[in-house]
Amino acid sequence: MTTDLSRAPRWDILRNFYRDFDNGRKRGCVEKWKKEMPQSRFEQELFETKIHTEFLRDRQKMLNKHFRWTYANMKKLIALDQRFRELHRSIARTFEATKKDIAALSAQNHKWYREYELEAEICPANDWDIPGEHEYISDLLFWYANWESINICLSTNEEQHERHKAYNVPAWKEMQLIDRFVNSGVTWELDALLYDSDASLYAFKDIVHMRPEQFEVRYKLSF
Repeated sequence: MTTDLSRAPRWDILRNFYRDFDNGRKRGCVEKWKKEMPQSRFEQELFETKIHTEFLRDRQKMLNKHFRWTYANMKKLIALDQRFRELHRSIARTFEATKKDIAALSAQNHKWYREYELEAEICPANDWDIPGEHEYISDLLFWYANWESINICLSTNEEQHERHKAYNVPAWKEMQLIDRFVNSGVTWELDALLYDSDASLYAFKDIVHMRPEQFEVRYKLSF
């Protein structure tokens, strides 16, 4: 992860998780971490980041191992995928409308508007709780996600190419009865959430529980 964020560990939650994780193989790791916690605040923050990242990776591994590719879960992923496609179409329409508006202003000799850049990014909205999950874990997952990698900023001054392609990823072999994914693959954003371990530590179960409206587009216009 490229993000260094710190929050005091909830030892009770970590202890309960590692009591059962991998048949208790790492049961003593929480007490070990507590003993190894540095005194320096800077080193302490780095150590807390290390603890949380390891915990989230272990949690992801455990939940994904037991995840069931039911039709209901597939439909929820389709809804999320369709939301990303809808937002990309909205960005394309906004870019095109802005281009026409700027051209009209330039034609009226408003020279100041000739050089501009409109940036768009699909971002998580403010409400980011995961239903049925503790707020502490929801916050960690949100903070440690590399959103800049999941949702790369789009600009009117750049070629729009591979960000609009569909990606075929391993999970979809479980979904061959759903024509929409067989024909179109999956969007970059959903692919990154599911499989990019350097960008997302969300488990499949977490992503299924995400609501499409939790994602929105944010624009920045500069001259």
